[in-house]
Amino acid sequence: MANNILDKAEMATYEYMTFELGSMKYAIELPKIREILTYPEAVTKLPNTTKWVKGLINLRGEVVPILDIRIRFCTGDIVYDTNTAVIAVVTSDKRMMGIVVDKVDDVQKIDISTLAPVSQMGSAIPSQYLKGYVRLANNQMLVIMDIEMVVRKEELYD
Repeated sequence: MANNILDKAEMATYEYMTFELGSMKYAIELPKIREILTYPEAVTKLPNTTKWVKGLINLRGEVVPILDIRIRFCTGDIVYDTNTAVIAVVTSDKRMMGIVVDKVDDVQKIDISTLAPVSQMGSAIPSQYLKGYVRLANNQMLVIMDIEMVVRKEELYD
């Protein structure tokens, strides 16, 4: 019986990449991440796109749109420095997108059974783009981002 309880606890624990946007810490499921890049010097600008669509890069032969979600969600001052990173994510429909973040932290195992809903006032990012939050051992709040919602095609044209 004890083994069944342990198995269920392990099934609710997943690995997430944590990162910073402004003063908040966020996380994305590790399987959705292809790689982490420094902010590229050469981004091909696209005409007639929203301000948060920075342009395109060539990532190992694949054309990848770069989206600065810091601009999209007004998370604070937009600075491009040595900490600025691009997280290349792959969506469920196999599109690859690069999202710009202030800083990438590390990989953490998170028990999603403790996931709590995020109210409209709980984050700079509207709740429809978030799965919820968990409290870490140091009592810090970690917000789990729904990256599929953030980079869905309809969002790119608002």
